[in-house]
Formats: sequence, C-alpha cells, structure tokens
Amino acid sequence: METVKTASFEYLIDLAKEKPEGGYTFVLDGNSYEIDDVLEISAIATKHGYIVIY
Repeated sequence: METVKTASFEYLIDLAKEKPEGGYTFVLDGNSYEIDDVLEISAIATKHGYIVIY
C-alpha cells in the first residue's frame, strides 16, 4: 500500500525561511533548497510526492 502525503500550501510556506540577502531557504523531508520565490514550493513538494492543498 502506498502512503499518500498531503500538506497545505500555507504550512509549506511557513517552512520557508527568508534570507537577509534575498530569497528563501526551504527544507522538506531533510532536503534543503535555495529558492527565489515561495511559488517554487509547490513544484518541490510535488516532486517529493506530496499533494498540495490550497
């Protein structure tokens, strides 16, 4: 049986930490990403197998 992972978009945005020099550090499932815009979070979560709830 496959596990279904879901997360709300608001929760995922809360995981992104703004950097003083601009952009964000986003950590999901132990993987760290340097992103320019929080809109990139949905694509990252989808690659990790999450269903993002808006």
